[in-house]
Amino acid sequence: MTDPRLTALIDTLLPGDGGDWPSAGALGLGPRMAEMAALAPGGSEALEGVLAGLPEGFAEAAPEEREAALTALEEADPARFGKVVTAGYNAYYTTPAVRDVIERLTGYENRPPQPKGYELPPFDERLLETVRARGPIWRAAPE
Repeated sequence: MTDPRLTALIDTLLPGDGGDWPSAGALGLGPRMAEMAALAPGGSEALEGVLAGLPEGFAEAAPEEREAALTALEEADPARFGKVVTAGYNAYYTTPAVRDVIERLTGYENRPPQPKGYELPPFDERLLETVRARGPIWRAAPE
């Protein structure tokens, strides 16, 4: 079960606009934000610290109250809070539903990077024949 504070946190950071942009909370991106935080050095600790600093009843509070609580946490430790914001943005903007919005609004295709994505043709081993035919080009280390 997702921590309701986590959902409220990401929903406060990325509330959507009631139109094209969905809210991060409605997309259920709290767990994804935690995953993204875990990928960054100190990210999990930063997220845990921010969650621990949230006031009692944060998840049920009005949006203005949640924003005020997050502003106070940001002012107290901007570096830690920045890691959490980065994790939230990474979770949001890599989500297919949000990438669909970006494509619809900008024309930028919703596909992986590179000219045509990460799928590459199988490697052709014949390309190495010349290099293999040279033989070793190093000296053996003394034993």
